[in-house]
Amino acid sequence: MLNKKKIYIILFSLIVLICLAGFIWSFVVTKDIRNSQKQEKGAEKNQVVSVKNLVLTETKDEEIYWELYAVKGSYDSSTGAVILDEALGNFYNSDNEVVLSFKSDIGTYNEETKQIKLRGNTYIVAHDGSSIRADEITFKGKGEDIIAKGNVIVSRNEDFISHANEARFNSDLTFFEISGKTQTNVYSDKDIQPQELTN
Repeated sequence: MLNKKKIYIILFSLIVLICLAGFIWSFVVTKDIRNSQKQEKGAEKNQVVSVKNLVLTETKDEEIYWELYAVKGSYDSSTGAVILDEALGNFYNSDNEVVLSFKSDIGTYNEETKQIKLRGNTYIVAHDGSSIRADEITFKGKGEDIIAKGNVIVSRNEDFISHANEARFNSDLTFFEISGKTQTNVYSDKDIQPQELTN
């Protein structure tokens, strides 16, 4: 009986040693496979996708807040940025009416900050006839100010036209502030009243 127990213990120990050796051997043999899988996973994190005729939309409370269209665009997963060529778009109010329309040579949307940046021949028109032209315009998000930089031209119908280095607007363009070297022409029925201001 004692010999039988010794044989079982020896057999069990041999099975454990064989299994352990098999695990160690499989770990050594599959090392290259595991390394290549890690590299592939790292590559997946930094993918770049290019698309033609791209449309981006953001909604707030199940209503469209803005939409962007581009002739072509690309997405870089490492930066979370969408780059849009020949960008066009609209911003909507709570009644689903267009309040701002814009166009630009290049648009950038950052999915983390939800910021839209337009560069090159950038032009915005509001529903009341106000318009902004600038080298670069940044929308920081709903309710946030719109920032325009470089060769800024602000006009409102035929009432006035302002030139400035920089300008800041509220989101519905009912208030703006210009800075840098500025020039404003205000038009009335009687005469033109040019003003030049320097900050």
